[in-house]
Amino acid sequence: MKLPFKTLDDVEYEGKRVLIRVDINCSLDPETKKIINDSRIRAMTPTLEELKKSKVVLMAHQGRPGSDDFISLEQHTRILRDLGFNASFVDDIFGKAAKDAISKLKIGEILVLQNVRMFEGEMKKASVDEVAQEPIVQELYSLFDLFVNDAFGAAHRSQASIVGFTKYLPSVAGRVMEKEVRTLTEILSTEYHPWILVLGGSKVPDKVKIIKRLLEIGRADNVLLGGLIGNLFLIAAEKISSQYGAPIKEFEDILPLAKELLSQYSDVIMLPIDAAVDQDGARIECSLENIGGRPFYDIGPKTAEKFAKIIRNAKVAFANGPMGFFEKDEFKHGTVEVLKAISDCDCITVVGGGHVSAMAEQMSLVDTITHISTGGGATMGFMTGEKLPLVEALEVAAKRME
Repeated sequence: MKLPFKTLDDVEYEGKRVLIRVDINCSLDPETKKIINDSRIRAMTPTLEELKKSKVVLMAHQGRPGSDDFISLEQHTRILRDLGFNASFVDDIFGKAAKDAISKLKIGEILVLQNVRMFEGEMKKASVDEVAQEPIVQELYSLFDLFVNDAFGAAHRSQASIVGFTKYLPSVAGRVMEKEVRTLTEILSTEYHPWILVLGGSKVPDKVKIIKRLLEIGRADNVLLGGLIGNLFLIAAEKISSQYGAPIKEFEDILPLAKELLSQYSDVIMLPIDAAVDQDGARIECSLENIGGRPFYDIGPKTAEKFAKIIRNAKVAFANGPMGFFEKDEFKHGTVEVLKAISDCDCITVVGGGHVSAMAEQMSLVDTITHISTGGGATMGFMTGEKLPLVEALEVAAKRME
């Protein structure tokens, strides 16, 4: 298939100073803050291998301000070194320390800048022209010959480090970005049904909108919900107390939409029918009626069995987000059972998002799943036919380069 943007095959990069934006947002141990899965780092190593005769500056994020996984990229740099790359870290993004380190960079070296989200302006979402005026772009773009974007996982965000540099620099997709677009386009060209969407985890406001779009275009035959997104719909259905909405961002704003979707698609949206709660550190399985205000950390065994049966009868199954607090061993059962069913399914299967992808790898299921996507929200956006901001920006850059 012909891609709408340029790739590394279309440019000369040997000896050049290359700025690469990647998505190496890794799962962390919630207590130690240590990286527990480096699959996203390893996924983009083919791009770095191709750039070994260039001077490479790597830009990425980890978590977001205020989140438990918002940390420096020092650990990520050490993992790159362990993988055989000549990588160093600078605790700066676009100040004097970063510029000095960039100027001294030699061919074959990789300089990792500090977490770009430690710059407040990175969180701004706006047009390419607007975010290109942010200091992170204005202070850095003139130091480079080429911009390579391999951050498919962040392709749905029109932010400075994602799209801003495309206004000024020759810009191409890296190998991860290229592979994701090719593979997902091929998967979407199929018209197989039943098409099952399994959603869990957080980032609830984004996921509610994705559910709405997928249902409106008739793509999903069933939507199976767990995690915080499942809790939102259980509250909307008056199955659990609204106190479980406390951790959900924009809860009051999105609750009416959840109620509306339930009323319109009650035969499509499948909710948990039982629960696993935390009681003094132990997993207790119970009915929804008997949760009693205890932390709701996983779907229950009856739900897991019901969801697994639906998945095994699918022709296309797409999963994003865990069914519960899977970082705690006692509460990973729902996610494990869903992934086993996806692995067993004789159908097209896609697993997206860092957490579920990490679990699939830990369970040695990678070879049994059609595609492990590095994207979460980006993959879901692509599934709806949404034009991702990064793809759009690379298309415009490609036309300018011709």
